[in-house]
Amino acid sequence: GGGSLPPTSKPCAEALERGSMLRSVLLVAAAAEAAAFLGGGTPALHTPVLKTPMLQRPNKAAVSLSPRAKHCNRLSASPITMQLASSAGPTLAASQSAAVDKIKASRSMEAKGYPDEMGFGSFTIGDGQGTLQAYEAPGANNVAWCSSLNIAGPSKAISSLTMWCGPIAEVPHLCARTVVTDNSVDLFIDFRPRAYGAYETVQPDGGYGEPATREWFTHKAVRDTNTELFFTPPVVDWAAAIRAKGTPKPPATGDDLLYRGPLAIDVSFPADDASVAMCAAACAEAAAMWDGWMATTPPLPAGMKVTSTYAYDTKMRAQMFGVLVGFYTALFGDQGRSLAAADAGPLDEAYVGGAS
Repeated sequence: GGGSLPPTSKPCAEALERGSMLRSVLLVAAAAEAAAFLGGGTPALHTPVLKTPMLQRPNKAAVSLSPRAKHCNRLSASPITMQLASSAGPTLAASQSAAVDKIKASRSMEAKGYPDEMGFGSFTIGDGQGTLQAYEAPGANNVAWCSSLNIAGPSKAISSLTMWCGPIAEVPHLCARTVVTDNSVDLFIDFRPRAYGAYETVQPDGGYGEPATREWFTHKAVRDTNTELFFTPPVVDWAAAIRAKGTPKPPATGDDLLYRGPLAIDVSFPADDASVAMCAAACAEAAAMWDGWMATTPPLPAGMKVTSTYAYDTKMRAQMFGVLVGFYTALFGDQGRSLAAADAGPLDEAYVGGAS
């Protein structure tokens, strides 16, 4: 019939089907590993989470293929490899959606129409399909901007979560992003401090040198506060364990370096399902940590501290927009700049989190 395959094509189709079944098995295993990382849905905030050995793909040499199937495998090698991004997209999106749902419930976040206004509520970009959802939580809940971005296509998958705090508490902002291609799985997680602590001046021994100026003591006070409230030894160990699993990306420079937190994770992992599961788990854990800090950190006293926090955040938000422009433009060309504007949110909008 018109829908049947030519006889010479059937073995190829069967080989491709076996490859698809193998990937389904690997994804189930990867999802199970992600659940293990998350401790059954409740992140273990006080112990390093990356203890489970990474899953290994089956040894291809151990799989016996017919000569015709081997021929089909060679012809279709590139498309099968590229399927990692396609399969990773739903995995990352589901994990991020679950994390956002928890924060929506705890912070009473409300949806914003800004992504739709910018043409990025649901969109096509490059060879992928994307969605962008945004939220806020006025008053004491103190969320000025939440952006949840997901893009999935045959060449790349991206999940990015940004949590931007209002100035009435000094909880660090959160940036968590995973990018999957056929070459690597890249992870970026950063808790961005709310005041300048000169973290870029850290020395090889972990110290910051001897005091030489009045500003040194100001920066030390910022670091001491962050260490006491947020960057505790268990959290430091958590970030170090993740970084140790990957290959470091080139160091940040300029303003990007100045605004990064001391625990910034910017690494690459092998392009496989185990890496996708690990990154999904790490981002979910980071979101849970951030949500916990929001629940337990007392508000700042009204006055100069709130004002200075707002001023510092305003500069940081503009800087982060510039970083997103460069990042998305490199991936998607001119359309990347518009995506960056939608993901970063309205830069001239007053903090809803500071309202009462």
